[in-house]
Amino acid sequence: ARTAAANGPTDGDIAAARGVVAGRGGAAALAGLNMPAAAAAGPAEDRLFSRRYMLPFLLACLILACNQATGINSVLAYAVNILNQAGLPGSTANLADVGLKLLNALMTVVAVLLVDRKGRKFLLMVGSGGIVLALLMAGLLFRSAESQQRDVRAVVAAQAKGDTLSLRLDAGTLQALGAPAGKDAAPQLLTVSYSYGPFTNVQTRRSDDPTLAPMVLSREDTVQPDSVIGAFFRALHLNPFADPAQGRDAPLRIEQAQVGALPSAAHGWQVTLAICLFVASFAVGPGVCVWLALSELMPTRIRSNGMSIALLINQFVSTTIAAVFLPTVGQHGYAAMFFFWAGCTVVYFLAAAFLLPETKGKTLEEIEAHFVR
Repeated sequence: ARTAAANGPTDGDIAAARGVVAGRGGAAALAGLNMPAAAAAGPAEDRLFSRRYMLPFLLACLILACNQATGINSVLAYAVNILNQAGLPGSTANLADVGLKLLNALMTVVAVLLVDRKGRKFLLMVGSGGIVLALLMAGLLFRSAESQQRDVRAVVAAQAKGDTLSLRLDAGTLQALGAPAGKDAAPQLLTVSYSYGPFTNVQTRRSDDPTLAPMVLSREDTVQPDSVIGAFFRALHLNPFADPAQGRDAPLRIEQAQVGALPSAAHGWQVTLAICLFVASFAVGPGVCVWLALSELMPTRIRSNGMSIALLINQFVSTTIAAVFLPTVGQHGYAAMFFFWAGCTVVYFLAAAFLLPETKGKTLEEIEAHFVR
């Protein structure tokens, strides 16, 4: 055998190292290399579902799920409808929607300026706390307005002709619904939730709308065909959404119909203020900080797999909320959705306050050590 240089590896050391790489020798082989046994077990323990990684992984999944369960996507997507039913005229609701988008962008810049000064944990707590307050305000405001509405489902259903319905909220229709009509009467709001089999939809009309566009319920506008991808997964029985075949021949069913006095413009501005607080709180907290905190939270050895699964859960929650939003609003009103989102955000606040470590100014090794303790 050749003679090793002083302090250099011998042939036996090289063979032992090769044995470890090939999965042979274990800790005994590393003993000759003066390496601890834990180092040999390191790669074997670097699995996503190892005990040492379970808490940061589950925490990432919880926070990303709650991030969507605040309802931010639905609020931004349906802001005009929400504000319109809260009492703002259509043009004013459109301008308020533009203002919400600008506020979201402005507060995102504020969050970027504060995130390294105040820390991720602090901004997440402030943001989620503000969201809870805003959602409770909006829920209570809608609760006060929706509690005054009356059930007129039987009258609306009687207006249907076959599987379609066309209803104009004029004076004659208001009288048939038992609602006040005339120049001196308060404007009325009609909300109808309907379905064709598993496909549901919601429409609203205001009696003060100058165009008085008719409310038309039709199968063509409600039953959506499958996309190519949807049809492919349905053939494999992996598509969880409604089957168009079930709605193609299903009759029109009026699930809910409510009529009541349209909330005042002051009520609409109060809801607008609550929505502004909601959007600002989300932008300054979860909108920015959650992605920084979770990228630092996940150890590098599991980050790719862990964040992939957490993001999948994030998108699943987002899709689920989008699917149930309109049916829930039609059946139970906006107040129910706002209160549900507020409850989910309370969980978010508690997770940020008691489970999430502050990652500002810490190395990845220090953050990982926090969960090992």
